[in-house]
Amino acid sequence: MERVHSLSMMSRFLLLHCLILISLFIAAATANTSTITTDQDALLALKAHITHDPTNFLAKNWNTSTPVCNWTGVTCDVHSHRVTVLNISSLNLTGTIPSQLGNLSSLQSLNLSFNRLSGSIPSAIFTMYTLKYVSFRENQLSGAFPSFIFNKSSLQHLDFSHNTLSGEIPANICSNLPFLEYISLSQNMFHGGIPSTLSNCTYLRILGLSYNNFSGAIPKEIGNLTKLKELYLGGNRLQGEIPREFGNLAELELMSLSENKLQGMIINFLQFYSCSGCDETET
Repeated sequence: MERVHSLSMMSRFLLLHCLILISLFIAAATANTSTITTDQDALLALKAHITHDPTNFLAKNWNTSTPVCNWTGVTCDVHSHRVTVLNISSLNLTGTIPSQLGNLSSLQSLNLSFNRLSGSIPSAIFTMYTLKYVSFRENQLSGAFPSFIFNKSSLQHLDFSHNTLSGEIPANICSNLPFLEYISLSQNMFHGGIPSTLSNCTYLRILGLSYNNFSGAIPKEIGNLTKLKELYLGGNRLQGEIPREFGNLAELELMSLSENKLQGMIINFLQFYSCSGCDETET
């Protein structure tokens, strides 16, 4: 009897264990379906915010009859099936950017460049802690860029150039951006001084601030960005002398300081120079 009782207890234990595993499997499958639906809803919200799609790109490629991971311009992780890349650049899309894009919680790369998107940039986009690459280059976006961006430690590439963004660059811009390598705010309407705290973005390779309304002196602290390869400050209202600390920029290959109110001589050991021709390649 004791053996029969033991076998019965073992059978119950195994049955309970199997039921738990089945429940966990069902819960995981349900959660995965739910997150995929969340990603789909976020992209459909973007589609709804597009008022003009001259090539019918979204109409032809984004619909619920096919899985979201098969939509053109969308890339998903092969394991989680979550959206990791969204690239709908160069489509001449007109419309605005919805806050629902912030629900793409696995997104690593967002490229909406070379369109005609207007309105402000939703702060919700920068609540995605996986985001590394962002480009809104050549749109018609306005307002200040959101402060949330300064808490995105994952960001490596940030391009807001050729829009109508305004305001000042906050002093804490680099406080929590340890891996930022590229930032371009060129051809906007930013004003005020260039923050000396940009030197805290120690991995910066490209810094583009040209053709805005920046004024005051060029911070000598930029000379601490020893990984910098390209520096574009032309087309502003900068005054004073070129900092001697620029001599520390041993990896610098391109620099433009043209169309400012700078004075003095470029120091002899500086092996680069300001030129109007550089403007044609500015970021």
